[in-house]
Amino acid sequence: MSTGRQWTIDGISHALPHPELRATFMREVSFTDVDALPRLLHHWVTFVQQFESERPRIERLRGLVDEDGRLPATPTAGPVEVTADELRAAAGRGGRGAA
Repeated sequence: MSTGRQWTIDGISHALPHPELRATFMREVSFTDVDALPRLLHHWVTFVQQFESERPRIERLRGLVDEDGRLPATPTAGPVEVTADELRAAAGRGGRGAA
């Protein structure tokens, strides 16, 4: 989990891109056994890092939409708008608690 950034529970929560994900994260942290917390926190830090690594691509796509009014018809477009269920699935979590 060493990325040069100091991760806290608050920092992870604020870095999550959607309120539903923040609620899921906080619920999982609250109901997870203390011994399982390091693994759970590592999972969420990895999720945030992967999301942030895609931010430049999403910003480029947003710029294209601003220019053309639509997404390009190429495989690089990818999903820009996702539902809360898709975000939860991408986070690898479906229920509460657990690790």
